[in-house]
Order: sequence, then C-alpha cells, then structure tokens
Amino acid sequence: MSTPPPPISHTTEMVIATVVGVAIGLTRDNFLLGAIVGIVLGIGLSVGKTLYLDYKRRNRR
Repeated sequence: MSTPPPPISHTTEMVIATVVGVAIGLTRDNFLLGAIVGIVLGIGLSVGKTLYLDYKRRNRR
C-alpha cells in the first residue's frame, strides 16, 4: 500500500490574491470589486497549482 502524497500548501497563492484584490479595491475605490477579484484570482491560482503539481507527480513515475 502506498502512502498518500503530502498536502499542497496554497499560502503563496492566497497572499498574491489578497494583495492584488486589495490593490484593485483601493485604486478603483470599490472594495466589493477588489474582494471579488481576490477570491476569483485565489481560486484560479490554487486550482492551477493543484493541476500542475498533480501533472508533475503523475509524470515522475
């Protein structure tokens, strides 16, 4: 029986998404837009990293 892979940390993606969302919210003077952009960007970056790491793990064998 094989051991499961270690969990993926998404801290970097969340920090990037938060900074971008806050910057957009402050520059546009629209905090709701900044929050939406930050959430969407965070989800996109996290999904992208998960797919990339899964691809790397499958091709390494």
